[in-house]
Amino acid sequence: LKIHQQRLISAVDPFSSFLPSSSQSWKFAEDEVVVFDAFKWKEEQPTELMACMELSSFNFFQRAPIKEQVRFRSRLVAGKTPLGKRSVIELEKELGEAKANVWVHPQGVAAVVLVDNEYPMRVSFSLLSEAVRIFLERMQGKWEDTSSDQQFSVPEIEDLFQKFQNPAEADKLTKVESDLEEVKGLVMQSLDDLLKRGESLDQLMAKSKDLSNTSVQFYRTAKKNNQCCKMY
Repeated sequence: LKIHQQRLISAVDPFSSFLPSSSQSWKFAEDEVVVFDAFKWKEEQPTELMACMELSSFNFFQRAPIKEQVRFRSRLVAGKTPLGKRSVIELEKELGEAKANVWVHPQGVAAVVLVDNEYPMRVSFSLLSEAVRIFLERMQGKWEDTSSDQQFSVPEIEDLFQKFQNPAEADKLTKVESDLEEVKGLVMQSLDDLLKRGESLDQLMAKSKDLSNTSVQFYRTAKKNNQCCKMY
């Protein structure tokens, strides 16, 4: 009887396996770089150049909508960070204790890492600084005229992304504190702080080409579950 009930549920809602249940949490793994995303900077709708993602800590069926959600947020915070600036953005509680660290190089490459709040900020900015340097060197003349999303292959950055999965080891590799004095003065902002007057995250999600209907529903379910949990 239980098997028949499960089949009936799947037939009624084919996306049910993608959605987080009230007992599941959509949280980043501790001390792990979940996403590195690079963009050609524009204030409105930056153009993606490459991305590295580590989603193995998530349920297999959740990875596709989560991939869309993190790309949407990476693009959003990249565009909201001014040219030549760094920023630290606290993400919504639906993502657990997570943040986006952003570095927009003066030459117009915006790089974003999404990590949990325990990941050392200085180490994540070391990754951003080194990855952007490598990208500008290896991809000179290839990205500047790009007008649509790309997935350029830069093996050195992919290797760097893997090395920084262990922040303690990555810190030994970089040793670039002197180049990152500006990081010490950064203050974490909320995602809402970045939005223009009259903008809302839900409105931006509805207009985004990064998100499918399944991904939007996934987020709404996670948000609803999180609100329910706060009541207990």
